[in-house]
Amino acid sequence: MQILVEVHHKHKLEKLMKIISQLEPFDGFDIPDSPLGMPSPLPSVVGTLIRHILEDKRIIINQRTLDTNELFLHSLSITSKMMNFDITFTRGDKPKIGREVGYVSPEEAVKIAKEYGVNAGLMISMRKSREEIEKRLKFANADFYLVLRLEDPDQLDRLNTSILIPYVIVKTEKNKELAKVLNQPTVDIDKAQDFIQALKRKGVMGVLLSALGDYDALLQLQKKI
Repeated sequence: MQILVEVHHKHKLEKLMKIISQLEPFDGFDIPDSPLGMPSPLPSVVGTLIRHILEDKRIIINQRTLDTNELFLHSLSITSKMMNFDITFTRGDKPKIGREVGYVSPEEAVKIAKEYGVNAGLMISMRKSREEIEKRLKFANADFYLVLRLEDPDQLDRLNTSILIPYVIVKTEKNKELAKVLNQPTVDIDKAQDFIQALKRKGVMGVLLSALGDYDALLQLQKKI
């Protein structure tokens, strides 16, 4: 089971490179595109820095489709093939600047990426019905799925966990106020190790950890896993 970490963008190159180096113990990285619809450094640029510094780590570009078109997705796929990035696609939040494009679905984006031989994924929310989840896993034809809003590892029972990567938000003393406003399930730092081990027993492909920028807490947790 891979232990992946979410990288939050920094606008200063020196800070970003320092964070990347600190996170070397993890198996790979997930880089979101314009979180909450706000401008940020391009994930492919951050991914290229990671590839340069840490070479063989798994890198997932978490790409929005709400404000992209086919030309961009083809270019991103070519870039990802060249740099050995995976891509996972989501519609994303409405852009805070400019207008949404919105006609390319995440499922269509997966097809484009796979034309170039890129490992391509989608999102699954555990707040959907069991029928909807099973249908998506069966027919969407993605290589992997990031699992959102998971509250209990037992929710994964009888699913093909070998292609699932649960997204786990770790709540710490430093980020607890921010975690409150997210409206997403969180796991207390002192319970996170047991939660992750339970996911491992379910046979998941990996776990994607986020502590909302509290990287020190994640590094301490990684040593225990």
